[in-house]
Amino acid sequence: MRELVEYAGLGRLDPKIIGSPTELADQMQQWIDETDVDGFNLPYITRPETFCGFVELVVPELQRRGVYKLDYSPGTLREKLSGPGRSRLPGSHPAAACRWAAPNN
Repeated sequence: MRELVEYAGLGRLDPKIIGSPTELADQMQQWIDETDVDGFNLPYITRPETFCGFVELVVPELQRRGVYKLDYSPGTLREKLSGPGRSRLPGSHPAAACRWAAPNN
């Protein structure tokens, strides 16, 4: 597999890393430390199970190193971007007119 990825690149120009969970975590941590990257896009490579393997083997290693969060902070994404107490658009925003209420049963 390593030779295939290095030779053919699996049709992508993105950087590729291949190895054990520890080797993957080493390379990812190096990128984090050197570039302050705050995320990674993981492309589908051979089969969907590769994502499960990554989550089960590499993520815990990154968490042990303190470079991958253990939990998310509370609140909605809008609150994280706009501040606490702002989970919805203000009534003055044009999109607020599109709100609907769930029917009461």
